[in-house]
Amino acid sequence: MNAKAAMILLFCVVPCGAWGQEWRFYGADSGGTRFSPLEQINRENVTALKRAWTYHTGEVNRENETDRHQVAPFETTPLVVDGILYLSTPSNRVIALDAETGKEIWQFDPQAGHTTRKFFQHRGVAYWQSETGDDRRILYGTFDGRLICLDAKAGKPCQHFGTDGAINLRAGVADEFPEAEYAVTSPPALYKDLVIVGAAVPEYPS
Repeated sequence: MNAKAAMILLFCVVPCGAWGQEWRFYGADSGGTRFSPLEQINRENVTALKRAWTYHTGEVNRENETDRHQVAPFETTPLVVDGILYLSTPSNRVIALDAETGKEIWQFDPQAGHTTRKFFQHRGVAYWQSETGDDRRILYGTFDGRLICLDAKAGKPCQHFGTDGAINLRAGVADEFPEAEYAVTSPPALYKDLVIVGAAVPEYPS
């Protein structure tokens, strides 16, 4: 299955707001159970499913890449919160869509203005909100080792987070290896106000 077909299929089965079920965490809940209690789709009716909408990220058709074969596969697990679907792309863009219609609400591109785009696999974002619910954020890592915090409603960097909405995760960790891989490809884990981040590092050279 190619990247475009996989993306369409994924959006057909993601829980949407009208079904009364959200997907606020990468693994469904804070325990990562990956379980959904939804019962509308079963063995008897699965063959009758129809596509509700399609959204194209455009990354499988982008021009001006130095090597078209380097476009990474689409591996994100979207979140659905209050009827809004949040997803990431292989070039680290984050996109918010209306979960019912597929209409784009906003997108954030950390590579905006670059003449060439880099691609790497990326598996999704994390959602956080304050106890009062008036502060809602999307947090995610990038393949160049940054942790970015976005306003979930507007898609703009949270200026009071790190430096202009981002933290350089390489600082104090990979300073001695400036050319080495240090990438964050999976969503961070959130515990209260704590962001827990892993990273991909090279297995070679020693």
